Parts: sequence; C-alpha cells; structure tokens
Amino acid sequence: MNSQVNLSSMFSRPLLIYDDTCLSCGKFAEIVNIISRGWIRIAGHHYSKEASEAKQVIFPKGYDATKMFWLINSKGAFGARAGLMPVVKEVLLGLLVRNESPRLNTGAVKYACDVQSSSCMSTQGLISRIMNMAKTSVVFPFDQSHRI
Repeated sequence: MNSQVNLSSMFSRPLLIYDDTCLSCGKFAEIVNIISRGWIRIAGHHYSKEASEAKQVIFPKGYDATKMFWLINSKGAFGARAGLMPVVKEVLLGLLVRNESPRLNTGAVKYACDVQSSSCMSTQGLISRIMNMAKTSVVFPFDQSHRI
C-alpha cells in the first residue's frame, strides 16, 4: 500500500470484524450490515483476507484482536463494549447516506462452528459472549502516527 495513505481515509466506510467461528456473532454482523444498508462492511476474524490485513495495520504486533468484535471507522478501532455506540452511529449514517437497499449476499457470512458447541448458539455460549463483551472495552484511536 501507499505509505502516504492514512487509516482514517482507509476506513472512511466502516468495517465490522466479527468472530466467524461463532454463529451468533455472524448473525450479529449480518444484521448490522443489512440495517446499515451495506454501509458497514463485514469481515470475519479467521477466514477473511480483509480482516487480516486491517488487523495487521491497526493493532500492535502480537496483539490478539480475536477476543472481541471490532468496529473500525475513520476515528479508530473500537472493540467490544466500546464498539456498540460507534456501530449504532454508523448504522444511522448508513440509513442516511445509502439510497439503495442492500443486496443480501448469503455467502458473505461464513460460519465455521458446530451449532451444538457452547461457543456457538447455545444459551450458555451466548450469555458468556455477552458478559465478556460487557466487561471488555478497548479503543485504538487513529491519529497522525497511524500511517501505513
């Protein structure tokens, strides 16, 4: 990539990175994409080249970003609880800027989980993920030092 491109312009259209080994997480990402009329792009932590490239340029080397979902926009990367309000703001922005309804690409969200496991759609797994999200809040703000 061009070394003069900054992250704010790279993420002028937001990207939601979610756990693509989790069915409920994938459903969340899909809903966010649909209600924002496609304004919020979605990419899975584990199987998406776009998510992998974004994490490589945003997070410090060795940082495990897979512990939570991330909303990345022109202001920074917002993880878990810190990402909830930016998701709402970007959904509202998507409703204002996008004139067309999204074309649902059913292949956009890939699930690589066993639905019977506690890491997926089980009540225990879902409650555990929600509690973890409520306890976790991380922000990586973009500034002039974040150039790639």
